[in-house]
Amino acid sequence: MNKKYQNLKFIINNILGVFNSLFIIVLSVIITLNLTPIYKIVIKKYRLSEKNGITLEEIMNDYRGLINYLQNPFIKKLEFHNFSMSIQGEIHFQDVKRIFVFLYIYMIIFIIILILYLFLKNRTDKFIYQEFINKYKILNISANYLIIFFILLITAILVDFKKYFTLFHKIFFRNDYWLFNPRLDPIINVLPEEFFMILGIIILILIILQVIYIKISYYRNKS
Repeated sequence: MNKKYQNLKFIINNILGVFNSLFIIVLSVIITLNLTPIYKIVIKKYRLSEKNGITLEEIMNDYRGLINYLQNPFIKKLEFHNFSMSIQGEIHFQDVKRIFVFLYIYMIIFIIILILYLFLKNRTDKFIYQEFINKYKILNISANYLIIFFILLITAILVDFKKYFTLFHKIFFRNDYWLFNPRLDPIINVLPEEFFMILGIIILILIILQVIYIKISYYRNKS
């Protein structure tokens, strides 16, 4: 095997590893977003119902409505039953919705490509798939990238979550509408910063579980 071929193989496997690691991150984020029982625990722990003079079920109803809005491209307008909302707040949630719609599109495209890969694998030269594109190496590479991501994220949470939470918003949003005014957008009173930190930890747990599974599969196959 010449050096040029080895380099090309290395580049392709790493590119595919990056796409696979992104898929795992996206999948973990979407799973976490839909773990609505976690939010009920947060409401009770931080006494959000008592502090805001609204029942737990009313808060949960609006939260479920928010989650449905963020994930359903056919829901065009967000409406809360128990909270007022400013124009800036509505724009921010529209921006968040665009991010989640993009994540779903990425997942769908990735799954379609994966199905095509599995379909073509049995109908073309197996050398290409067994040697040139090694699925176990790709998975191992993606696991290595995820470990780096895990270390960076856990460091951000432990060192200064608020600082990096702010940085995250500055990177992904083109305005400062995410800086909610509690008087104009009281929904922020029932979405404490601690809740987002908990979601971040859950995402990390899901990622590390998948990394462990990938590493075990890789070394079993290698041996």
